[in-house]
Amino acid sequence: MDNTSYSTAGLSDRTIEEALDTVANIGFPQVEVSARDPHLGHRLIGKTLTDFLSRIESRGLKIRTMHAPSGRTTLGTTDKEWRSQEIAILHDYILFLSDLGGTDMVIHPIPNPIFVENAFAPGTAELVKEGVSISLDSLVPVAQEAGVRINLENLPYRCNYPYRTMETLRPLVDSYPSEHLGLILDTGHVGVLGNEIVDEIRSAGPRLCGTHLHDVEGAEDGTDHRGPTRGFLNWDDLLGTLDEVDYQGPYTFETSKPATGETPEELAAFTRQFAIDRGMTD
Repeated sequence: MDNTSYSTAGLSDRTIEEALDTVANIGFPQVEVSARDPHLGHRLIGKTLTDFLSRIESRGLKIRTMHAPSGRTTLGTTDKEWRSQEIAILHDYILFLSDLGGTDMVIHPIPNPIFVENAFAPGTAELVKEGVSISLDSLVPVAQEAGVRINLENLPYRCNYPYRTMETLRPLVDSYPSEHLGLILDTGHVGVLGNEIVDEIRSAGPRLCGTHLHDVEGAEDGTDHRGPTRGFLNWDDLLGTLDEVDYQGPYTFETSKPATGETPEELAAFTRQFAIDRGMTD
């Protein structure tokens, strides 16, 4: 079964309709949609939603996952007012994903420190940790009711905040039902922090429900989303360890850094060919 998917994050230079056309034309059967403009930066309702779903179906695509807004929109908010705002935003997107027929919502568990007041002061990391727990206690029941699973992503931030790696995220998700809280592995973020990809996959184990597959060459902020094999990651080890842990989720490619002279379409096509060559579409 072809369980590959492509993220519209790599097609942010065009509308959501144009991005979906590109994904479908290249041959991916599933898509991860970005919950930000110019894609799905607001919830669709009524006839607008119905018409959008009809166009998705006509392309032969399935929306499997949605990437929630990131940056400030996160679980690990450090004050009550900020937390209330972000919980409301994420609550709405969980329901939106359910409306779209999707199953997995990607959420960043902790904020980028640039958005946090007194980001590196003593005690801030503990406030982030507390915020994650409060937010999950509010949102996991919403996901359960909507038939959606929240997947928490490892992040490339160089700080002392908790929940940046699979090793630290695994105990957190183990305290919630697996049907409604899982993990998503961002391969480039692992590389940016200098962690071993095989160790991170094994730490996630059976709670691994999603992937953001891309390579990295050296960007310290995690934005270097290159095509597979175009950076320093070992793809034999990566894919082999996913097989070892019996990973059953989608293989979602989140490539957004074309090579010199390459178009976003050509990068997506390169990625699709990689998936075919590695037997990921059988």
